[in-house]
Amino acid sequence: IGLHPTDSMIIYVGAGKGLCKTTVGGKDNWPTVGLDTFSPRAIVVGQENPELVYAGTHKVGVYRSSDGGQIWEEVNTGISYPEIRAMVIHPKNDQVVYAATDGGGVFKTVNGGDSWSEINHGLIDKVVRSMVMDPRSSDTLYAGTWHGVYKTTDGGKNWSADPEGLFDVDVRVLALDPTNPKILYAGTQPRGVYRSEDAGATWIAGTKPLMEHIESMAIDPTNPGHVYVGTRAGVFVSTDKGDTFSSAGLRWSNMAWTLVFDPKTNPTTLYYGGVGGVLKTTTKGFQWEVTGPIRP
Repeated sequence: IGLHPTDSMIIYVGAGKGLCKTTVGGKDNWPTVGLDTFSPRAIVVGQENPELVYAGTHKVGVYRSSDGGQIWEEVNTGISYPEIRAMVIHPKNDQVVYAATDGGGVFKTVNGGDSWSEINHGLIDKVVRSMVMDPRSSDTLYAGTWHGVYKTTDGGKNWSADPEGLFDVDVRVLALDPTNPKILYAGTQPRGVYRSEDAGATWIAGTKPLMEHIESMAIDPTNPGHVYVGTRAGVFVSTDKGDTFSSAGLRWSNMAWTLVFDPKTNPTTLYYGGVGGVLKTTTKGFQWEVTGPIRP
């Protein structure tokens, strides 16, 4: 799911039938705007120019649109492994984008996708399933891999995994506390959620771990102690920084591929994308509303 930075009605969703876009906040209006057979997995929208959209796809690399999704062009020069799992865009420079791949490590562009460079020095595990950027220090990024969490503080030139940190664990998803980027959460398989309060140096497991296969995670921007996780058995929420979890109202035997809060335009709205379609809640999970008939 990709959100427009200033208009909460504009949402992009990757689906099996391509990239869908709504300009009315969902409802029943989700036309496909391209990439019909490419199964977009990761979507980032320009923060300076919201008409600029990047889509990372399953096995065919990265595509770029400069007109809000109407026309797409392949931008894979330098990407040697085209199976994209996650993307991160610089908060103040739309030309700088990172792409995490499912076997080729991390690639970076500084010219809006015209060319990419492999940035894997120190990144021993190149199966990267999740990536987050410190919003206060854009050269600091974390990568969740098959074998733990790696960190860079120089924009990807060098990566390292702290031996005292979360190492040799299958990390599926990462999330940063929006009010304190030193607090970082990692969703793993099948060991539940871990929390770091020192920028990834050390990690704490929950007192009652959620022993589910975790696929997605989102931190409530209005109450960062509330952590939502998407699993193969629905959505769960913790109100104590990941120590304990309870159901967030969706108890399905379906994967929750994506959970995204809209922190800029509507911070109380949480979106779900998964086998159940696209849903949203404005009541912290007590009630969910179907926003369209999409099946991602």
